[in-house]
Amino acid sequence: MRVILRVSPFAPVAATVDFTRRCEEAGFFGVGYLDSQMINRDVFVTLAAAAGATRRLHLITAVTNPVTRHVSTIASAAASVDDLAPGRVAVWLGRGYSSVNLAGLREATTRDLGDATRDLRRLLAGDWDVFPGVHSRMRIGPRDVPVYLAAQGPRTIRLAGEVADGLLLAGSLNRTGWDNARRLTEEGARRAGRDPSEIDLCLSVLTCIRASREEAVRWAGPLIVPRLDDAAWLREAGIEAHGVKTPAGLSSLYPDPMHAENHEISMEIAAAVPLELRLQIAEKLGLIGTPADCVARLREIAGAGFGGIFMRTVDTAGFPEAELAAFRAEVGPAVASLP
Repeated sequence: MRVILRVSPFAPVAATVDFTRRCEEAGFFGVGYLDSQMINRDVFVTLAAAAGATRRLHLITAVTNPVTRHVSTIASAAASVDDLAPGRVAVWLGRGYSSVNLAGLREATTRDLGDATRDLRRLLAGDWDVFPGVHSRMRIGPRDVPVYLAAQGPRTIRLAGEVADGLLLAGSLNRTGWDNARRLTEEGARRAGRDPSEIDLCLSVLTCIRASREEAVRWAGPLIVPRLDDAAWLREAGIEAHGVKTPAGLSSLYPDPMHAENHEISMEIAAAVPLELRLQIAEKLGLIGTPADCVARLREIAGAGFGGIFMRTVDTAGFPEAELAAFRAEVGPAVASLP
């Protein structure tokens, strides 16, 4: 099983590279760097620095977007990092979220993502005339840099099957949802005349590993409790919230609950929701619990046919030290033999 850890490059590049080197030593397959220029260091500068400090680790944009970065710029940057880490670079594309919201820009539409993914793959392949009305090509291609599409809704999941090398599936721990996503991906691939088996499937799961389940739920609280406002998700998960909603103060945190600069305050606000309810949501949402809980869930995910797991950690203004320690000591050895 390929386990990839999300790392936020919030700190000076040298510190992020040092943490990345420790991820390689712990046995992770890869590290995915959050691309959000208003709250982090530049993702491609960080990738390049990490490339020179690692030997095996795969290095990924998790995720970048075609709004703040033109696809030709993404292609050139990815190919340049590939110079330093041949065969270890991947580009994951998404809508943008904090990267675009904090710059006053709109998120990428599904059509934008489709066009960008097609163009990016063609540029990296060294194709001519990618852009309408312009006779050009990227001179430093071709490069074997896979392009994944991050998706959650049915249209975008199907699109990944049509145009991408892989799907990064966001969502919950839901076997029915996983099966549906696989079906949609296969539909998209066949519609485009592609072999569905060539589309890699990687599952993105919210991750918080601590010594106790209660502590994990406390840390992940700011990302757990917003589900209380999603009636469809609660119904699908079989959770009765009894009218409990997300505490009002959570949405006012800068820049948002997921990337709050003061995580302690965001945890305090989220703790207003009863612990039992937070535990129920966490059970359906991700790898939130003890190392043993994480191992059990990873085995379940591997059994569902996902060879890649993206641990979307809750730390964006700090390094995921707890997850690194748990993976090195217990999680990594336990899942090393999984397909």
